[in-house]
Amino acid sequence: MERSQLKLDSSFFEQDPVASAKNLVGKRLVHGRCSGIIVETEAYAAENDEAAHTFNRPSARKFITNHEAGSAYVYLNYGMYWLANVLIKGNQGHGFVLIRAIRPEKGITTMQKRRATKDVKNLCSGPGKLTIALNINGDHHGQSFTKKTSKFWFEDTNEKIRVISDRRIGISRSKDLLWRFLEDDSDFVSKKKAGEISPAFRNYDA
Repeated sequence: MERSQLKLDSSFFEQDPVASAKNLVGKRLVHGRCSGIIVETEAYAAENDEAAHTFNRPSARKFITNHEAGSAYVYLNYGMYWLANVLIKGNQGHGFVLIRAIRPEKGITTMQKRRATKDVKNLCSGPGKLTIALNINGDHHGQSFTKKTSKFWFEDTNEKIRVISDRRIGISRSKDLLWRFLEDDSDFVSKKKAGEISPAFRNYDA
């Protein structure tokens, strides 16, 4: 199958945020010559989710109004790390999915140079790490993941992944929702289930 046929179109991102977050695990994220299999995501709902930007940021609500499903919502976290989200927008609910970790697949040498590490398990095991590795930053905010001219996109795969859910990381509100989705027993996630931090993540909580 040609790569263009593997790309996820905007209809994929017209599910509700929770379903989208779960279904993105096992898909491929591509930027330039670098790519990886998504192994961890988090869902954030535009309504009734105090951990979401939409709860207290009018700019996030305006972003949903002004952009199509499948648009990139990229923001600077604590003034240090860019975090990449995709806009979910449809009849079943609006919100965002944060891409938390990927299993590096292609362009590993390039990603190692960007991250200044040769540890493949540590390359993209966190949302701040993967944006550095893939060279995603604020310039990508508002761009589409789904257009033919897109510089980055998601692809379907034949990956057979057992997806489990857990509480989201690093939040103090709506913290009991099991809206973090991850590949079971993966060595490439930011944090294992039940609060166990993976060895590659102990000194980096971004």
